[in-house]
Amino acid sequence: MSGKILIIDDNKMLTKLLAKRLNNIFGFGVDVAFSFTEAVSLLENSQDYFVCFADLCLPDALNGEVVDFLLEKSLLVVVLTANSDEKIKQKFLDKDIFSYIYKESSTCIDQIISTIELLNSFQKLKVILAMSNLNERTYIKNLLALRKFQVLVAAHGEEALSYLNDNTDTNLIICDAKMPVIDGLDLLASIRESYPKTQLGLIVLGDKNDSLEVSFLRGGANEFIEKPFSKELFNARLDRYLQEKKDQLLMSNFNDLEPLTGIKKSFYFKNEVKDYINDKADDEDFAFAIIDIDNLGSINSEYGFNIGDELIKNTTKFITDEIYGRDLVGHFSRDKICVLLKNTSKEQAIRIFSSIRTNVKNHAILVSLDELFFTISIGVTFPSANTSYEELIKKALDALALAKNNGKDRVEVCF
Repeated sequence: MSGKILIIDDNKMLTKLLAKRLNNIFGFGVDVAFSFTEAVSLLENSQDYFVCFADLCLPDALNGEVVDFLLEKSLLVVVLTANSDEKIKQKFLDKDIFSYIYKESSTCIDQIISTIELLNSFQKLKVILAMSNLNERTYIKNLLALRKFQVLVAAHGEEALSYLNDNTDTNLIICDAKMPVIDGLDLLASIRESYPKTQLGLIVLGDKNDSLEVSFLRGGANEFIEKPFSKELFNARLDRYLQEKKDQLLMSNFNDLEPLTGIKKSFYFKNEVKDYINDKADDEDFAFAIIDIDNLGSINSEYGFNIGDELIKNTTKFITDEIYGRDLVGHFSRDKICVLLKNTSKEQAIRIFSSIRTNVKNHAILVSLDELFFTISIGVTFPSANTSYEELIKKALDALALAKNNGKDRVEVCF
């Protein structure tokens, strides 16, 4: 995720707890402000915020002035409020805010986490928007732009198909049920000849017509949203589709995982790393490491491969417990595990890898009622902007060899 999160709320205990929880879950910076004045001061120094959560009633801005201020800065705003007045809610939903969350709701924290997850997971989602009515098209385009989607705008189904032919990486089509040239049903039929629902989603916007809605749903549409609809309803239906897509991706990822450890197999991990290298910002620092259990061959010979497998599983758990959810972890081989720490300084990376090494060393497994202690060696590299996957592996293996040659149970670095 690029940037940070900003939380503006005068409830200091709640704000600090929420900031800590979001940092633990997602692993990125969270700034907090307890007043309008503090928020202004923060934004004088940085506007690199992925999303801002703002209370409507602050000690020095009682009527939601902070929201207008954030919108003037072109920031993505989610309102947090204890006020359940529907008129006030509609007043702010009419602005270019992204969402509106009641703090008193039992699901408030879950809504905040879900909002961040979906915004982060589907940044740059490529969408074709096909609607003949200019005003409706502009309205929906603006809602999608808040999510940082890449939107291709079409006036009818034929134009949408033309865009799809030129953009086969399109993830979603949103279309009107009734359009000139090629209408929604014909567009749907053409799409489903080549793309299943799980690969290319289609959300239809149409007037109330039960028969028409049934035709779309049976024809393979993912959603049908009845006009007229509110911003809140549109976003809720879109979120439902995105959550389903996220769940499908999660299920498909199970095939990518090594059964022993539950982390990525080497081929899939390699592709993840390559994608990250290609997509990351040029100035983003990261660390890459290969971790290997010391004397594993001897342990397998003495105790059996089932004990060696337990050591690999234990090592993996210590790794995943220490890193953030944004980071990448997977196998280089059955025994060697790779870790990529995103957006991490050299000092922080060394602390993380040293902590993993120490935790492994201090933990034993039981073998026939005896404690078996073991150690790991870690080879780390801090690559330059244009480093390839192959160069990462070579430097990390060189560092790992240095750790083994220098006595094992060490973290060594190769630049």
